[in-house]
Amino acid sequence: MNTYLILKHSHVLLVVFTFILFNIRYGLRLALPQNPLPRWLKIVPHINDTLLLLSGLGLMHITRWMPFGNAPWLGVKLVLLLLYIGWGVVAIKSTPRTGKSLFAYVMAMLCIMTMALLAVYKPVLW
Repeated sequence: MNTYLILKHSHVLLVVFTFILFNIRYGLRLALPQNPLPRWLKIVPHINDTLLLLSGLGLMHITRWMPFGNAPWLGVKLVLLLLYIGWGVVAIKSTPRTGKSLFAYVMAMLCIMTMALLAVYKPVLW
């Protein structure tokens, strides 16, 4: 298997882990708001997200895709990534079971969904 396919499949798997870990963290905050998150759930997502970022940078290097250049969809994806991080922080740090927390969670999920669609379809945006 070539380097591109290894990075691509690793990146997709890490995206799935990010989605699962975020939902576990949010679900635990809803189910057990009085309990702090387990220590591993404060560490593992950061390791996973670092590997996700590195695999994405590796893919950009191999493919020579430039955000807002020859791959404008990738630039939009990076902006959505920043929004996802922001909404995710608000969702996890806000008081559980509030409108603010739920709204931030839904926005974070919309960001993930949109990033996935951009990655799959790679639309010509301009």
